[in-house]
Amino acid sequence: MRSGFFIVFLLGLLTSCSIEDDAGNIMQNLAPTLSVDLPETFVFGQTYSIEITYQRPTNCHTFSGLDVARNGNEIIIGVVTSYATNNPNCAAAGNLQATATINFVAERDDFYIFKFWKGKSAAGIDQFLIVEVPVTQ
Repeated sequence: MRSGFFIVFLLGLLTSCSIEDDAGNIMQNLAPTLSVDLPETFVFGQTYSIEITYQRPTNCHTFSGLDVARNGNEIIIGVVTSYATNNPNCAAAGNLQATATINFVAERDDFYIFKFWKGKSAAGIDQFLIVEVPVTQ
């Protein structure tokens, strides 16, 4: 009986306490790619730092990561930004360009097709900056 009371008390204590959760106030979205610094060719087995310049929607948006999907020699990359939804001081003016870098290893011996997300068309279709880079030995 005593251990049953202790378990009920412990469960009540754990469920009544709350930790403030700000995760609901953070949003993420894709930022349009403006330009990419890629070499004209890759050398098989070499590592490259690829610099991506993107447009932040507001000065509150910060780099959150890269969304990368790979299918054979095709690599689709989107820049992910995040921002706090409860920040009333965000402005869509000023220098909103930023850069992100991805390290890439040329593991194929033919070519790569990079597709960098640059936004949606007026019809809502995803648009990409497409760059094909051959690989040499």
